[in-house]
Amino acid sequence: MILLNIFDKQLKHKYMKKTLLSILSLIGLTVTSQTLTETNHAPGWWNPVYITNQCDSFGVNPGASGAGAIWTFNPSNLHSLKTYTTSNTAPNNPSYPSANVSVYSSVNNTSFYNSNSTTLKYYGGNLVINSNDLVLKYSSPALVGVYPMSLNTTTTSITSGTVSLTIFGIPLSPAFNGTCTVTADATGTLVLPAKTFTDVIRLSTSQVLAASGATVNSVNYDYYSISASKAPIYSIQTSTIDVSGQPTSSQTVTIIQPNYSIVGINEVQKSSIELTVYPNPAATVINFATTSTDAVKVLAFDVTGKLVATEVLEMGKAKMNLINLSSGMYIYHVVDKNNLVLKSDKFNVSK
Repeated sequence: MILLNIFDKQLKHKYMKKTLLSILSLIGLTVTSQTLTETNHAPGWWNPVYITNQCDSFGVNPGASGAGAIWTFNPSNLHSLKTYTTSNTAPNNPSYPSANVSVYSSVNNTSFYNSNSTTLKYYGGNLVINSNDLVLKYSSPALVGVYPMSLNTTTTSITSGTVSLTIFGIPLSPAFNGTCTVTADATGTLVLPAKTFTDVIRLSTSQVLAASGATVNSVNYDYYSISASKAPIYSIQTSTIDVSGQPTSSQTVTIIQPNYSIVGINEVQKSSIELTVYPNPAATVINFATTSTDAVKVLAFDVTGKLVATEVLEMGKAKMNLINLSSGMYIYHVVDKNNLVLKSDKFNVSK
């Protein structure tokens, strides 16, 4: 598919499997009271910054469907931190003229959507997979939300588009087509080690993508709580690829919001802090000031999710040295003594 007979057949199949599986995992990240609407589900400028970690997936299964389900998970070995910010400022990207919302990941660059009161459509975006830059463009978008969505609501859309990438200096743009089916297949209670959510609705998103002799099937289970976050608290993402003449290859990825124990309307109101950050943008130093007695430290991450600076808050104040940081956007987290995030946002370095 992707290498178009340029490389050795074995290398082609191996690379294609890895790339397509990664694409489906990234797409799956995107898609909680038991009725979803644009206000409580779709990305928009009012979304707070949130972070995710991958965790061990061995032995994990999605559990029961239907009403009154109870799901118990014990995530471990958290890694692969990613930070997400959202904007509904017009993207003004000619490749995605229909998009009115963009979501920026600290690892995977930008995804583009069209959000309104009745639908949420995914149009693709710029990705970095296995150190390779890709551009995923849906000419027929994936319909990942139809509002309102309650238990047993389901919708199927026909998708098509291209994946553009450059390998060994060779630009490639294979086409794909497929289907995307989203079903609100369960409601119930999500039990995690530090917190239980009783208002959870689960979305099951099934996608099939076909391109030049390869077919990718993905099924993602995303567990949402309307009182906690517009992003899923917990996700199980499984992808399988069939390539003509090759063994079937599968992978499962489990994702969690690592600070889930403090998210939620009531908890955020109790734990939210007043914070002053100045100047922003900054060149050499940036100051953090808060009256919160719970805040003990400020962590700064670059756009790859790498921790680049740490400052202890003393008497509610910290001064972060930016001399060794390059110009660009950074994400900060203000945390308490248990490393739970009390405040997250971004700052810019301009030199």
